[in-house]
Amino acid sequence: MLSAKIDDFSIHLDLCAGGGIHNVGLLVVFSVIEDLPLFEKRNISILPPDWIAFYEHQLKAHGMVATKSWMVNQVYLSLGYFLSACASMGLDATPMEGINRNAYKQLLPQSDYTPLFAVTVGYADASDLNHPTVSPKSRFDLDDVVQSI
Repeated sequence: MLSAKIDDFSIHLDLCAGGGIHNVGLLVVFSVIEDLPLFEKRNISILPPDWIAFYEHQLKAHGMVATKSWMVNQVYLSLGYFLSACASMGLDATPMEGINRNAYKQLLPQSDYTPLFAVTVGYADASDLNHPTVSPKSRFDLDDVVQSI
């Protein structure tokens, strides 16, 4: 994960996000490591033996594509924690998928990582057309999306 104050990179980061970043104090880019052997050297080697066995037999045994998919999913799991932490501090955070990954990769100094998504962090502008007080979110009824068994 790389965070950057917007001041120095604002124009470049805005272009990477398709022109959608305005008046933001912090942008956090979540990335996944590209090289599986490097991932293993940096991460797996420091785990307890039971966790290494899980990685070897439950993940890696299914091949490189499955292992890399798991790695991406782990980054997405961290997004949930990140958003909750922001909310607990009274900060507004907006995750953005569909960013120009190649443009971020060229701009940011993380040669071994691929950017996946970015999150803006700050305080919402209550007059923004996307703010829930201006344009309420459309949601299905709870009974339509949750089934108790």
